Amino acid sequence: MDEHGTLSMTRQERLSATWWRHRFRLLVVGARAVVAIAAVVCSMSAVAQLPPNITTAEMALIPAYCKDANSFGYGGTSDSMSPNAPKWVAMMGRGFWAVHHYCWAQIRLLRIQGPSTPQVIKQGMRELAVGDLNYVIEHSPPDFILLPEIYTKMGQVQLDLKQPANADASFAKARALKPDYWPAYFHWAWYLQNAGQKATAKQVVEEGLSYAPESKSLRVLLTDLGGDPNTVKRKSLLGDSAEDSTAPAGPATPAAGVKEPDTAAK
Repeated sequence: MDEHGTLSMTRQERLSATWWRHRFRLLVVGARAVVAIAAVVCSMSAVAQLPPNITTAEMALIPAYCKDANSFGYGGTSDSMSPNAPKWVAMMGRGFWAVHHYCWAQIRLLRIQGPSTPQVIKQGMRELAVGDLNYVIEHSPPDFILLPEIYTKMGQVQLDLKQPANADASFAKARALKPDYWPAYFHWAWYLQNAGQKATAKQVVEEGLSYAPESKSLRVLLTDLGGDPNTVKRKSLLGDSAEDSTAPAGPATPAAGVKEPDTAAK
């Protein structure tokens, strides 16, 4: 007590009290920030829409058809569509009218690649991307040429969302639509290898090489798994009959529309 009989605080006690008040303020600010981020993610998830403020650099990183797709300055009616739209429809079919959602998904996934992006934002953007991919699937004919690629992208995002069962189903659909589409085998086998399921991964890669023996990525991955790419029996895309398994693989050429890396992805 002081000379007036009231309680007084030592300098150390005052410093401690100040520290705790500052700590409490930081916790409150942090909690408010998390709530705000969560609210943004929830609002994004509620209504899928064109990603805002798309840059020229982002457009350069997504497929060329995106700039002519719906919502990128154009609509889907005869008086509002891109003058290049008929060209893309001739190449892709009616699925072009839904492909803008695939473009949206790719932009969302580009935006979360930075290491400083909060996990809650990554989660929300990936979920939005899955919704966009589902939109294309649901609004395209079953023979849409981009479906194998879209199902494969779906599987990759589902793996990032820690949904391996869903990813397995997506990769399987891609393979069923286009048995020689090597990325649908590679990404699933890569996951299985890292999950410790090397025997199953080897089976997936061998199946892929039986249809796409020229895939450098699958050949490297099978070698890493202890297999020999040169012993894989080849299958015809018209049936399951084995072709000459001793024939040379020939030069590595990627599947249509997909560029393979020089070596398997790390």
